[in-house]
Formats: sequence, C-alpha cells, structure tokens
Amino acid sequence: MKAYSFQQTMICGSLGFLGGVMLHAYTPLDQIALWIPGAILLMGCCIPNRVARILLIFCAIGLFRFDLTLPSVRDPLGLRTGQVLTMEGRIASVRSYQAVLDVRVAEGVNIHSKSHVSFSSQGKWIAVGERWRVTCRLEKNEKSERRFQLWDARKGIFFRCRGSTSAVRVEEAVPTDLIAVLAKWRLSISRHIDRILPGDEGALLAGILYGERSLSPEANEAFKYAGMTHLIAVSGSNIVLVVSLFVPFFLWIGYRRPTAILLSGGAILLFSLFVGAEASVVRAAIMGWLAVLARVFGRKPQAVHLLLMAGTVMVLFDPWALAFDAGFALSFLATWGLIAWTEPLSHVLRWIPKWFGLREIVATTTAATLITTPYLLWAFESVSLAGLVTNLFAIPIVGFAMLWGAVALVFGSWISWLSYPAQGALQAMLLIASFANRFPFLKIALSIPVWLVFVSYGCIVLHWRLCLGKERDYPQESSNINQLSRTTQAFVRPF
Repeated sequence: MKAYSFQQTMICGSLGFLGGVMLHAYTPLDQIALWIPGAILLMGCCIPNRVARILLIFCAIGLFRFDLTLPSVRDPLGLRTGQVLTMEGRIASVRSYQAVLDVRVAEGVNIHSKSHVSFSSQGKWIAVGERWRVTCRLEKNEKSERRFQLWDARKGIFFRCRGSTSAVRVEEAVPTDLIAVLAKWRLSISRHIDRILPGDEGALLAGILYGERSLSPEANEAFKYAGMTHLIAVSGSNIVLVVSLFVPFFLWIGYRRPTAILLSGGAILLFSLFVGAEASVVRAAIMGWLAVLARVFGRKPQAVHLLLMAGTVMVLFDPWALAFDAGFALSFLATWGLIAWTEPLSHVLRWIPKWFGLREIVATTTAATLITTPYLLWAFESVSLAGLVTNLFAIPIVGFAMLWGAVALVFGSWISWLSYPAQGALQAMLLIASFANRFPFLKIALSIPVWLVFVSYGCIVLHWRLCLGKERDYPQESSNINQLSRTTQAFVRPF
C-alpha cells in the first residue's frame, strides 16, 4: 500500500507541477501576481481529497517556478529597450544564422540579467564560449510571437538585435570551459567525418551518431517531408549505445558491476553535453539513467513512469521546454506514443507479418505519427504522412549505417574501403528521403489553435486510459527502454 501511495503521490505531483508550468506559459501576462499561486497553494492545503490537494499544491509550485525564469520589470536590459546599446558577454549558443549572447557588460557597466540577446552571425564563424562585443538597437521579444514561442523562449532569449549590428570577437573560448571543449571535439569529429565521407553522406552519419544538423538545405527539406528527421536526432538508441560501450570498459579497468553501471551515468552526462544538451537529448538521457538506476536497485523500470519523471526533472530545471521547445515536445509525445500505442496497434495490425520486424516498424511509426500530429499542425502548420512509408525502408538501414559509420570513423583514414558499406547505406537513406518528394499529396497543410491541441490530447489520453489502460494495464515499453533494461540487466545479473 505504501508503494502504491508513493507512486500515486509522484504521478499526481508531476502532473500538477507540469500543469502549473503549462498554465503560466499560455497566460497573456508576462508575470503573474504572487497571490495567484499563493491562493492555489492555500486552496490545496484546505481540500480534504488527497489527490486534489497534491495536484493543486504542485500546480502552485509550477506557477511559481515558471515565474522565476521571467525577467523582472527592472531587468537592466529591459530598461534599455529601443536604445542603441553596446553589450559584451560570452556566446551561449549558435545556430546557422543566429548567435546568442549571455550579456554581462552593457555600456561598460557590469550587469546581471536573466536574459540572453540574439544577433545575426552575418556569416562570421562564432563558437560557443567566445567573448563578443555587440552594438545594436535592442528590441524585446513578445511572449505571443510565434518565433519566440518555438525557439527563443526555450533559450531564454528575451531580447534581440534590430537593424544594423556590429559584432567583434573580444576573446577566444576559455580552454577550461567543458562545454566549449566538447563543442570543439564535436567540430573536429564532424570535419574528420566530412573528409572520409564528403557531402550529405557524412552529414547524415554525423546526424545519426550524435545529432549533428549539417545536411544541405535540399537534403534537410527532403528528410522533413519524408518524416525521417527523427533518424538524425539523438534518442534512446544512442543512450543504449553509450551504456553498452562504457559499462564493459569500466568493468575491464577493474570496477565492480554496480559501480560500473553508476559510472556510466557520467558517460551519459558527457555525451549529452557533447551533442549539445538539447531538450530531447536530456529527456532521453534522464530516462536512460533512471532505467539504469532501477535495474541496479532491483526494480523493473516502468516506461510511463520514467517518461513522466524525466519530463518533470527536465521542466524543473528548464520550465520553458514544456510549452516552447518543439524538440522536447515532439520527443516527449513520440516516446509516449511508442510506450502507450505500439502494443495496441501491433494487435490491430496482426495481419502484417513479423518478418524483419516489419509489424513493429509499422506500429511504432504509426503510433509516433498519430500522437505528434496535433502538435505539428499547431507548431508548423503542416504534417507529412510520408513517414508511414519511408520508415519501413529507412529504419532497418540505420543500425547498419551506424555500425559501419563508426568503423569508417575510426579506421577509414587508413583503410578507405572500410567506408564503402557505410557510404552505401547512407546513400540509400538519402535516396529514400528524396523519393518521398514525388508524392506531394502526403503532406497536409493545416493550422489549428492551441485549445484544439489540448482537446485532441485530452481525448487521446482519455481513450487510452478508459479503453486500453484497463484492458492491458500499461502496454509494454518501447524497444529502446526494453533494450536498455536488457543491456543493464546483463551486467547486473552476475552481481
């Protein structure tokens, strides 16, 4: 009974906290009065029903946590909005066309601000950790702007440069900065891959191995239309690979098995930082680490609980990820789709043969597409159904491309023919993606309001709990969770 009560408390608390964060995220106000979460907290303490009390208390905590991330009305950058300002700070992140500055000096005066400022890279080579001086007209991002919701909010970019911008590098990245060092390693590996497999083949391999996004614009659009972008995103399979490599290594150098498994958590952390620590990466890493811990302590990991806990931990440290990070939202939704719907869909699709995992591929692809469609229609105003077909051919190739790609990465400089198998597999994946463009009718262009997104997911969850949850309890975990559990269990069993 105690275990069930703790589990119920954990689930209700997580749902209440996530609900509070989501509620604040979609309010039109930049900041809410403190009496609102205080009133909800007081109401929660007075309600006799235990479940409702936990939900309201943690909802108030979620509201308050999100409010802490917002810049105050006296933010030093906010007071300079509309002015031409000279700022100095280190680069927090870089995209192909945009750099993000963590401002520490404004007009020669040291400041402390929660906000970052985005500015155009103007074709310059900018690296994370470098110190830059930027002069521009400062403009505030509005909370209701779509671009702010889908990208800037998650990075804490509350301000941006407008008009003519002058940007000068002041200092190179600090050598002891771990993130900057890992970013340089990643860049050197990407360049090495490009020498062995030039063009989109090498860019695709880097995407499969560690989530690098360097495909040509044509190939990138082809992968989006073909519904294959998940193949170049870091997921649970990458975490499984990290655990599978590092646990035997720690055993080989003399650590006991439980210690080796716990140390693999450090490897997961370093890998997450290496690939950029995007929200979807952190979600996969947290789920993987929780699955490892569950096995070490003799507990069978429940994928639904792992996903909920991973999401809660992620949102606790980064409240903007829940509502405004498309990568995190799609990763979270797709993972839940795999967990909750793969088994029921496999039962419905039992007429499809199991040869080469065909039924599982169809079921998982359909589940992920079904669950992510409402969000895609709201965020990107379109969804492609081509993935229902392309993934049947692309997914079986990924493992082969990953294996031989790693071999080519290590030995390809000395033995050139070792890169041929990986090159063939990667070219096949690019061909599959480009082939989908011949079927334009598979792309649905439709925009839906945010309230319809909530209604859609409410109906999906309600149907799952009423019709599927009672019939099957929790459907079986996704293949990545199962694989990670089996991998970890293999190392734990002798202990």
